[in-house]
Amino acid sequence: MVLEGFNIWEFINQSPIIPLVISAIIFIIILVQCFVRHIFYKARFIITSAVVFAAALLFIFYDKIKNSENGLWLNIANVSFISLELISLLTLFFTVDFSLSNERISRELTKSLNETKYYVLLDKKDRVKEMSSLLEKDLDYQDGTYYKKNFFDVLEKKYRIIGMNDEEAYKADLKKFYNHYGNKVEEGKVNKVIFNLEDDNAVHSAMYFNETTIFVSGKYKGRILIGDKKDKNSLIGVESELAETKENLDLISERFIVVLNNSSDGIFFNTLSSKQIWFNDVLVKKLNLDGNTMSSNEFYKNIAPENLSLYQEQMSSLTNEEYSITYKYNTGGGYVYIKEFGKKIVTDNVVELCGIMQVFGDYGYQKTDSPLDQVGDEMKMKLQLRKLINEGKTFEVVYFKCESIPEINEAYGRAIGNEMLSQYVKVIHENFVSDDMIYRVTGLEFVAFITNYNRMEALKAGLNNEEKLLHVSATFGDKKITSEIKMGISFTNDTMNPSDVITNAYQALKIASNEQYAASFAYYKDIK
Repeated sequence: MVLEGFNIWEFINQSPIIPLVISAIIFIIILVQCFVRHIFYKARFIITSAVVFAAALLFIFYDKIKNSENGLWLNIANVSFISLELISLLTLFFTVDFSLSNERISRELTKSLNETKYYVLLDKKDRVKEMSSLLEKDLDYQDGTYYKKNFFDVLEKKYRIIGMNDEEAYKADLKKFYNHYGNKVEEGKVNKVIFNLEDDNAVHSAMYFNETTIFVSGKYKGRILIGDKKDKNSLIGVESELAETKENLDLISERFIVVLNNSSDGIFFNTLSSKQIWFNDVLVKKLNLDGNTMSSNEFYKNIAPENLSLYQEQMSSLTNEEYSITYKYNTGGGYVYIKEFGKKIVTDNVVELCGIMQVFGDYGYQKTDSPLDQVGDEMKMKLQLRKLINEGKTFEVVYFKCESIPEINEAYGRAIGNEMLSQYVKVIHENFVSDDMIYRVTGLEFVAFITNYNRMEALKAGLNNEEKLLHVSATFGDKKITSEIKMGISFTNDTMNPSDVITNAYQALKIASNEQYAASFAYYKDIK
C-alpha cells in the first residue's frame, strides 16, 4: 500500500551539513583512539577520511546542484547524503563495539590487579591518583582520603620509612630523590624499587615494586608502581635461603680452589662457546705455556698435524659422554704426548670440555702419577711374603716382566714406556690382586701375590688367551704401541719349603723368556 501524496525525495531531503558533522565527529573519534592506544587504525582512518571529504564536497556544491534544472543530480546528492550517514554510523558502531570490548578487558585486568597486587598511580609530583584496594586495606585507607596526597606521606600514616633498595633512607630522603624525577629517568624504562618499612612495634617489612614511568609527548607525567609486600617472616626466609645458598657456593668455591692448587693432575677447562682454554699451573709448567688461559685455536696449532684431524673429528662428534684421546703436542722444545680424558658439559649457552691432561715426554725416569706409583718395593714384598707364610696361607706368586719396554723407551721415550708399564700393572692389579699385593723388584720386573682361589682360576683362564693377557697395546696419536709380557707362576705348595715360592716363580719366568719355549708363560709345577 502506497501512501497518497508521499514523496520519498522530500522525506530524505535534509540539510547538507548533517552528514558532514556526523562524519567529522566519527573522524575525530578515530583520531583520538589512534593517539590514546598508539595504534594506527588504517582501514577506519581511510574510510572516515573519504566520507568527510565526500560530505564536504556535497556541502560546498549542494546549492548549485539544488538550483540546477537537472533533477537527477539533486536525487543523486540526496542518496549520497543517506549513504554517507549510513557508512558513518556503521563505522561508529564497530568502533564503539570494539571500544566496549577493550573496556571490558581493561576492567577485568584492573579488577584482578586491584585484588591481588599492591599498585599505585602517581602524578609527576608523587601525588596518589589511584591505589589498589589491597594497598588501601594495608594502609588503613577506606574512604579515598589518600587522593592527591604525597605517596610517602600516605605510607607513613601506618609505617615509618627506614630504607630504599635495602639502603638506609628516610621520608625526606625519598622526597628529595624523587624531586624532578623526570629529569633522572628514561621513557619506557622499568625500574625495580624496594621501600623498607617499620611499624609501631618495630616489625620490619618491605614493599617490592616494578616502577614504570609515564611520559606524554616526551614530558614526564608520573609513574605506576606494581608489586607485593613481604613481612618479617618472608624476608627472614628469603635472606636465610640466600645466605645458605651463598655459603654453599663459597664452600664449593673454596674446595675447588684447594683442589686446583694442590692437585698433581693437569686440569683443564675448554670453553667451546668462547673458544678459550684454562689450564692449571701443572699444565702451564709441563706444556711450557705463557699463562693459564689461551685461545683454543692457538692450542690446536701446536697439535701434531698428523693427529689434529683425528682430534677435531672426535671432538666434533662428542655428545654429553666421557671421552679419551691421545695426541702429540709441540711445547716449543719438542713434542710430548698428551692423554686427554674428560667430559662435554652443556649448561644454558655454555658448552665446555673439562677434564685431565696427562703429559708424557720426559726421557728420564720419573714419578709417573699413575698406578706404577702405587706398587710396593722389594722390601715390602719380602715383608708381605713372611706375613703370608707365618699365617699358613696358600697363595700364588706371579712373576712377570715387560720384555719390549726398552725398545719402546728408545723409540718413543721413557715416559711412554712407563705409561705402557702402568697400563699393564693396572690390568693385573684390578683383575687378580687383593690388598695391593703387587711389587716392583726391578725396572721391568714385578711380583704379585694372589690369595683368592677364584682369582687364581681367572688368571689361568686368561692365560689361555695369550694375546689378550700377555700383550698390552695403547694408541698415542697416530701410533699404536704394543708390549709383550713374559710370566712365571708358582704356588706355595709346589715344594716343601714355601719360602722358595719367589725363586720358583722366577725360574718359571726364565723358562717362559726362552725363545725356544713355545708359550709366553710357565707354571713352575709344570717345568720342575
